[in-house]
Amino acid sequence: MAFLEGIREKTGCFVLRRKVRGLSRERQFINLSDAANVGIIFQQTDNQSFEAVRLFIKSLEAVGKKVFALGYVDSRKIPDFYLLRKGYNFFCQEDLNWYFRPGAAVVNDFLEKEFDLVINLCIDNFFPVEYIYALSKARFRAGKFISGSEYSDLSIDIKDSRDINYLIGQITHYLSIINSKK
Repeated sequence: MAFLEGIREKTGCFVLRRKVRGLSRERQFINLSDAANVGIIFQQTDNQSFEAVRLFIKSLEAVGKKVFALGYVDSRKIPDFYLLRKGYNFFCQEDLNWYFRPGAAVVNDFLEKEFDLVINLCIDNFFPVEYIYALSKARFRAGKFISGSEYSDLSIDIKDSRDINYLIGQITHYLSIINSKK
């Protein structure tokens, strides 16, 4: 079974690399204060991580940012608890194809938006989220450093920490001190 999943994920990575080659985007250093439209991608693992993401999004909206949040829920169906969250969009296992490419309408909406900044808040390397992250039309992408991933414009190495609050703090810190070239 693990062998088959490995083949499926390698197929997905191959398809993703081909799509990324055909992607054209205007890459530009964007700091947090200059970003007007922010995309947040995350993997919903537990209530504590969701609360950290929710507070981060709330802090961005408090300073006038338009935020589009997209999360992955690791279940066959999205629980009603998440569907009732206003301003959050989710996809689940049912929305993944054979090689783990997400195909939900909310994913396509995310990929169509031209964000100033997209932030990947996944602690682990998770292909469906990486797929969305890599194909986003963002002018600047920031996330956790993951060995072998070449899709970030700013990669934050948080060593072996698995604390999403620490990752959010580091991303916020570095995106606040980057000089924008407007």
